[in-house]
Amino acid sequence: MFAKIKKFFTNVIGGFIKAHSFIASCIVFGLVTVVVVAVVFAVGGFDRKNPGTGEEVSTEESTELPEDVNRYVLECNTNAEVKTVMEEYHKALAEDNEEVIKKYLLYVNENDLDNIAVKSQYIDGYEDINCYTQKGLAENSYYVYVSYMLALKDFEDRVPGVIGFYYCPDENGEYHIFREDDLSEDVYTDLMVAFTEPDVQSLYKNVALDYNSVIDSNDELKEYMDGFEDMVRDDMIERIAIRTASEELVAASEQASIEASENAENKLPGADDIVEPTTTVNVRSSDSETADKLGKVSPGTKLTRLEEKINGWSRVMYEGSEGYVKTEFLTVVSAAGSTGGTDVAGTGTYVTVKENVNIRASASQTGEKVALAVAGDKLEVIEKRTDGWTKIKYNGKEAYVKSEFVE
Repeated sequence: MFAKIKKFFTNVIGGFIKAHSFIASCIVFGLVTVVVVAVVFAVGGFDRKNPGTGEEVSTEESTELPEDVNRYVLECNTNAEVKTVMEEYHKALAEDNEEVIKKYLLYVNENDLDNIAVKSQYIDGYEDINCYTQKGLAENSYYVYVSYMLALKDFEDRVPGVIGFYYCPDENGEYHIFREDDLSEDVYTDLMVAFTEPDVQSLYKNVALDYNSVIDSNDELKEYMDGFEDMVRDDMIERIAIRTASEELVAASEQASIEASENAENKLPGADDIVEPTTTVNVRSSDSETADKLGKVSPGTKLTRLEEKINGWSRVMYEGSEGYVKTEFLTVVSAAGSTGGTDVAGTGTYVTVKENVNIRASASQTGEKVALAVAGDKLEVIEKRTDGWTKIKYNGKEAYVKSEFVE
């Protein structure tokens, strides 16, 4: 089952990683899967030139500029509250702190958390964080661009990065980081206009240049960054496949428990009682005195009853098949769910099962099968008989196993 799940995720996670990469023309190590505008800013989620190349960004398809263009003035580290939130959030990303991540994100799913957890394995932290803000379309909202130096666990060099967010209060006035799917069309359009501001383009261009400078001076780091997406993809495939397989096993177990409970509720009268005849009596193929005789059972022969019918017959297991015996000739040795009354005395001596062997209700190859003992099981002895059978204590009752299979 795990192999099938892993194959499925191999086919689909590649697209997820590509769409939620942290690498673009400049390094965007903000774990884009959990931030709103980073997918738009850094992964080319709209038909414009990549800001990291320094080329002009087309606004031909944008709506007209809003009247309050002063909102787009880019300010650095002027909003202490926003800067604190961004520092705490990036610290949580590096440490895989789900509690803080869920606190700041408007919504986060299991795949987002898996992506964060995978990437945090390679990150020591985000250093030298600078927080650039523009006023957003909604009141008291912000377009936020966070630049930083990324510390990787396997490298001394710090990698420059920048990523964008939309930080806005929800309907209850509580601030969150909004993702792209959380944005209204108006906010998204306004964000695209804000992003084309020269100061924002310059910020991204400068970070891209710094990033390329660091990468080009360290071949090992360059190779590492070039292969990072594939590394994350493989880790996520493994992680999500394991989680999904575990969830399926839990679901299957819960379903089995439900079915067992339903079966118990619908159990037929007398089902699972252990009975034995009070006299030698015929076992028939159906609940009729004219039905074919399957055989006879004598007192001391224990049978598992499957159903006590209202017509005076009991359906029982007989030599591996179903048969019928008149209920009046049966006595209940152990009712279903009971402990069987007085416990059978054992000797305190045990034998070990050498190989799998049936435990039977009587000392006969045709005796009712009570259970299967597997190699290594310990069975308490009541009596070692001379007829090739060992009488044992099993679940508080007498039972028998062939002596040749125990020692």
